[in-house]
Amino acid sequence: MKQYKIVLGIELGSDFIRIAEVEHREEEYFLSKVAERKIGTIQSDELVKTLSLLMNEESIMGRVASVAIDTRMIARDTIDIDANLGSDDIASFLRAEIDFHNKFSAKSYIPAYEFTKSNVDPYREVFYAAMEKELLFTLRDSCTRCGLDLRFVDLDHSCSELAINKLNKNAGNYILITVKEGQVEASFCADGERMIYKYIAYSGEPFYFITKAAEELEFKSKIDPARIFLTGSAADSFLVDLLRKNVDERYELLAPSGSMKLSSVASEYKELKEHPHLYSHAIGAALK
Repeated sequence: MKQYKIVLGIELGSDFIRIAEVEHREEEYFLSKVAERKIGTIQSDELVKTLSLLMNEESIMGRVASVAIDTRMIARDTIDIDANLGSDDIASFLRAEIDFHNKFSAKSYIPAYEFTKSNVDPYREVFYAAMEKELLFTLRDSCTRCGLDLRFVDLDHSCSELAINKLNKNAGNYILITVKEGQVEASFCADGERMIYKYIAYSGEPFYFITKAAEELEFKSKIDPARIFLTGSAADSFLVDLLRKNVDERYELLAPSGSMKLSSVASEYKELKEHPHLYSHAIGAALK
């Protein structure tokens, strides 16, 4: 039996919502709708109002939802831990780490972690992310009230990784860099698997910090990436051109919609046509 489902990818930022409705047709993905709206606050009533408007205006059919969360709303980092620790000890260690660095109670957060491939005996490098419980409850409540079944919640950067892995079968080894105001985060992926993650807070122009992150990931992985993708709200074609001319021709703007079939509505959507990378997070979420 052929697989067919519709997933609504929702990217949630501190002041906006972007959506991408994707139809899964076996190994093909059909982008049927995209849209975005500003929001005032991240509270249930505000989210329900905005989501309901978007769903009604765009005639959204999918009732399965997958959310990409702005990493600026999440506690996350990479740290080295004792390679002999068990899962319970790792969870306790991460909660202590979150308490220490973020000055809030880790008990109010839900942590998740994964081991990277960057290890030095007797330590293992762990990439962790912790989401506030109240935010998760708000998301669940908002989706339920909008008639949506919330199945997945992930980091926006991770969702763009998924977009590359699902839509670019021959992506091979690549670096993905998400650029936002004051933040650059980068990951090195080999054959669809994340090996290393790096996060840099910055002030001023992001150019130097992008190149610094890419060079460090390439050095640590000891692998030459075939491509370096840029996405995020502070990325654009001008920045990519600057990087290509002055640093490396492998830089390119991530545009997952270019590898998908598009409905006439999606193909004519102005923001998607002019800034396709801005939808990489929402599209990635919809590919879950």
